[in-house]
Amino acid sequence: MFSLDKFFGKGTKGTVLLKNGTNFSYHGPWKKVTQNTEIDRFLVNDFCAAEYTIVIDLSSSAKEIIKALVVAGPNDANVTIYGRSNLNQDLLTLTATVSDSTVTLIANAHTSADSSELRGSKIIFSANYYQNQNIPIAG
Repeated sequence: MFSLDKFFGKGTKGTVLLKNGTNFSYHGPWKKVTQNTEIDRFLVNDFCAAEYTIVIDLSSSAKEIIKALVVAGPNDANVTIYGRSNLNQDLLTLTATVSDSTVTLIANAHTSADSSELRGSKIIFSANYYQNQNIPIAG
């Protein structure tokens, strides 16, 4: 029988403890990058920020991982890429927008050195969301 006790325990200060040797593995579902590909969305009334790990796989020689932060208010959003590793070529640009109280994280393919677009890559992501501590008020 499968038991979660092999992987998790009670940590200090009300945290969940990952036992030694426990890791996470991601496989999908994936999205294909086209123009203005929506990676994720959340309501600005629910969350004020999110932290993303995004993996992009175009081919055996074109792969990338991006760590990004998104913060949003009722009228605007900002995305900051704070970590990026690839096989010598950036594959994506990221933007964040707010429309009708919905924050959307959008990906677009970079253009390669020979001016060809790098569309068609597959994206998977994981996210941690952070709830508002104050009620957002549109200004």
